[in-house]
Amino acid sequence: MAFSSDGNTIASGSFDRTVRLWDANTGNHIRTLTGHTGEIMSVAFGPDGNKIASASKDGTIRLWDANTGQNIRTLTGRHTSWVNSVAFSPNGNKIASAHASSGLVFLLWDANTGQNIRTVTGDTSRVYSVAFSPDGNQIASGGSNRTVRLWDANTGQNIRTLTGHTDDINSVAFSPNGNQIASGSDDGTVRLWDANTANTRRHIRTFTGHTDEVYSVAFNPDGNKIASSSEDETIRLWDANTGENIRTFTGHTNSSFSVAFSPDGNQIASASDDTTVRLWDANTGENIRTFTGHTDGALSVSFSPDGSKIASASYDETIRLWDVSTGREIRTFENRDAVYGVSFSPDGNKIASASQGGPVRLWDTNTGREIRTFIGHTYEVYSVAFSPDGSKIASSGDETVRLWDANTGREIRTLTGHTDEVPGVSFSPDGNKIASGSWDETVRVWDANTGRHIHTFIGHTDRVFRVSFSPDGNQIASASSDGTVRLWELMPSATTHATVSLSPTPVASPAIGQQLTLSLKIADAENVAGYQATVAYDTTALRYVESANGDYLPSGAFFIPPVAEGNTLTLAASSLSGESDGDGTLANITFEVVAVKASTLRLTDVLLTDSSGGSSIPKIENAEITERPQLPEDVNQDGVVNIIDLTIVATNFGATGQNAGDVNGDGVVNIIDLTLVAAAFGNTAAAPEIWSRNLDVLPTRAEVEQWLNQARQVNLTDPTFQRGIFVLEQLLASLTPKETVLLPNYPNPFNPETWIPYQLAESTDVSISIHAADGKLVRTLNLGHQDVGIYGSRSRAAHWDGRNALGEPIASGVYFYTLTAGDFTGTRKMVIKK
Repeated sequence: MAFSSDGNTIASGSFDRTVRLWDANTGNHIRTLTGHTGEIMSVAFGPDGNKIASASKDGTIRLWDANTGQNIRTLTGRHTSWVNSVAFSPNGNKIASAHASSGLVFLLWDANTGQNIRTVTGDTSRVYSVAFSPDGNQIASGGSNRTVRLWDANTGQNIRTLTGHTDDINSVAFSPNGNQIASGSDDGTVRLWDANTANTRRHIRTFTGHTDEVYSVAFNPDGNKIASSSEDETIRLWDANTGENIRTFTGHTNSSFSVAFSPDGNQIASASDDTTVRLWDANTGENIRTFTGHTDGALSVSFSPDGSKIASASYDETIRLWDVSTGREIRTFENRDAVYGVSFSPDGNKIASASQGGPVRLWDTNTGREIRTFIGHTYEVYSVAFSPDGSKIASSGDETVRLWDANTGREIRTLTGHTDEVPGVSFSPDGNKIASGSWDETVRVWDANTGRHIHTFIGHTDRVFRVSFSPDGNQIASASSDGTVRLWELMPSATTHATVSLSPTPVASPAIGQQLTLSLKIADAENVAGYQATVAYDTTALRYVESANGDYLPSGAFFIPPVAEGNTLTLAASSLSGESDGDGTLANITFEVVAVKASTLRLTDVLLTDSSGGSSIPKIENAEITERPQLPEDVNQDGVVNIIDLTIVATNFGATGQNAGDVNGDGVVNIIDLTLVAAAFGNTAAAPEIWSRNLDVLPTRAEVEQWLNQARQVNLTDPTFQRGIFVLEQLLASLTPKETVLLPNYPNPFNPETWIPYQLAESTDVSISIHAADGKLVRTLNLGHQDVGIYGSRSRAAHWDGRNALGEPIASGVYFYTLTAGDFTGTRKMVIKK
């Protein structure tokens, strides 16, 4: 679809091979443009509204007179496959079109003559969308290579490539001022990019050359080189500034799992599945020494701070300490589990190890004694790292990164956000940040002091195994199963005094089935044009229902569709027309309570942007949900006293001894307990519903009438007891329909069975007849004489098994069911779909 420039006309293109024009104010169909012989993929109005361009699978672009519907011109001959997208330049003199075949990015046409001005090639993917910048000097494209590319419209030169999407990009659009680009992708996200400058946290470079999965990566001490190890049995040395493969080290006869530089940068150690650890000359590539002794694959290697020793970890459940100068094995540490990772403390006196069974162990380097075990991970731990001052240990494995006090073994913090196992963790040189690499294909950066998630780098197309900070802390290298090493730039974000919080907090949990709405608040902010935030919540306590944009951002801001994955919800919105200051509400989030329990809603990935694309990270405040005090009348302890508790008491009538239904504690469950429960209906701050939505737990009218008669016979004048009688009277009234009604069947559509609910205002004989769409009688359900009441639950509603009178399954289609109850008849439609 496309709007005309005055907003009065809409053009739509369809797979029916036509373009249709519509009056945007009335919805009336104005005109149909025919001529294409293939499905239409895109339409665009010229800037003056007098021309329309359409792109089709027939490989042509047609130019139409919007006022008469006449086909002015057909642009043919250059596209060899279908045309995915078409766009007019702002002055209307040019048309850009996107091609579906790889190798061709877009074509530029003279809109007045139909001449092909320029053909831009070089993309190996399909291009699905193109858009001109408002000044006409740039063209943005998006397609199956998951990137947004920015081109010079005059020369065809590729100006910039924006990466981050993890699936095909279907649409791109410039902001009105040309400073930003929005892109929509099959990965479920819309991303907003700065069209003028690169992102402040950007993917710098990809190092390609390995022919299989890359397991480990390390910077040399001056940060100018990177070493990587791979499943292809090689270690490669790269120039960090140019991406050039300087040298390839060969000699291992199986996968090389780990690589490390010596402190002086002159040597490289590598660990391999061939059970050996090898020492290499980083300058010449010579294999200086091979350390043998492990009886199974060596998985990790680490130099001591003085460079005199190497520690290696192995599948053989040991850590071995080697003398670098002689190759002699100094000591063996028996771990009792396969060891995946090993790291020296800064003083060289301790070694931390990551184990298959889950614990992190701390060892005395000089004696081989196990000093301490850190327990907390739920399964394998793949990587460990000491903080630069030696006071903390970071470990990763089970979708989490955990931070420990190296001296006491106390767990300081758990960093959550990854959605798969985390085999890589590394401290920044100043100890203030932690980087983690995960099988979820991302690299994440965390604040080591607060646990706050700072940024996620997206770009790898397979599992990330290891991460490493550069010596200056401004770059991160990552090794991936996609066969590449990637270098990322981590620039400091602007400071801000703003605070983003979840409110209210603390808040007492409503009852099960009820909803809880929290607001995403912002305070003390300046120049905010957009935001993103991820909310992590306990899925055993809450279920996400919906979210809505708040009123903080300027009018016209667009709320990007929320992304709910696992236990997280990601929200984002942006304004292209201004900025907001001060306090307000960014969004409102609604959850349904699935269990009444204490839990925390945590904010992560919170980022604020201004209108120029600058970003800042605010302070954040989480929200706490608390449990409500339990009432004795809340028999099932779900946080609310309602009809379910009443039914449980009734079910236990006559029971003696300890029983949850014995509300007054007199040793027997009877009508007094039931009436006290009725009296407590609504006795919570959450103002719960008295009557349950679940028809299966509703008592019958006859049951409530019997309870009410028994309660009246007790003849207690206590006010609480009398209130219980009043509630039972209300319940009886609610179960006494004022009119006979036939209700919608459920499920609908159905296969192979359904339930037909109804309610009766008077006792009568009841039957339900079922007819096919042609009026033929299919089945009659004779239900007999029924009392006044609601017949809504599966145990009381009419049940039809989808068979005819002969017991044969009926065919898919539309059917009608009619309720006959005394003088009442009513008919509804239902659908069976197989």
